[in-house]
Amino acid sequence: MSDTLTVSLVQYAPHWEDVQSNLSRLDVLFRSLAGKTDLIILPEMFSTGFSMNTGRTCNGENSAAVLQWMQQQAQSTGAAVTGSIAAAEGVRCYNRLYWVNPDGVAERYDKRHLFTMSAEPQYFTAGAEQKQFSWRGWQIKPIICYDLRFPEWCRNNRIRPYDLLICPASWPATRSDVWLTLLKARALENQCYVAGVNRVGTDGNGLQHRGDSVIYGPKGEIAGQVPENEAAAVSFDLSLSALRNFRQKFPVLNDMDEFFF
Repeated sequence: MSDTLTVSLVQYAPHWEDVQSNLSRLDVLFRSLAGKTDLIILPEMFSTGFSMNTGRTCNGENSAAVLQWMQQQAQSTGAAVTGSIAAAEGVRCYNRLYWVNPDGVAERYDKRHLFTMSAEPQYFTAGAEQKQFSWRGWQIKPIICYDLRFPEWCRNNRIRPYDLLICPASWPATRSDVWLTLLKARALENQCYVAGVNRVGTDGNGLQHRGDSVIYGPKGEIAGQVPENEAAAVSFDLSLSALRNFRQKFPVLNDMDEFFF
């Protein structure tokens, strides 16, 4: 178990629907993280951008190549690597977050709430399961982008509370204030750290993104923030003992209603 978890937020502008180009560009950012971090978080659909062109982006070859790349990066950096991609499974496509440990073991979470305003439900299949990963003594829960708007899906619990909520996203600049407000709210109500990792730049649909990748602490304080509009991999240290001490002094989780998904 480690009291301190070093979390690296990778904020960048994916080349639209170009898997190999994006993986090559990310190789450069990852070199600076080797041996210096515990967890690397990438944005939503980091290998293609948030494209609905599943005929081009969502196929077995791309899915296998990106997962293999994540396994290689986890091994070379000594960190867990996570982020979502367009993942093919039979005839279906999922907006799937992979969590890959340095030993190559991969777990996954499929986005539950698909973004109807971009027609995502017409091209992707919604996930049905919540997930929670154990890593270096921390409990970590994944969600993806639009999931953030649904507090019941993000809800913590008393039986096995998570310590860190992670949210890879492709969140447009026009709703940046909403993004930051929801991230802070999830941290406060669940008494946890929340790490939101968003892309920058203009995507293939002409939507602008400014990043605003940030980590909020359980008191709603900013525990780490990447400058907006900047492509970067920035690391921040989080304290598990500080989180647990705050929960003991202000035991909100003990008073939660007992209903769960």
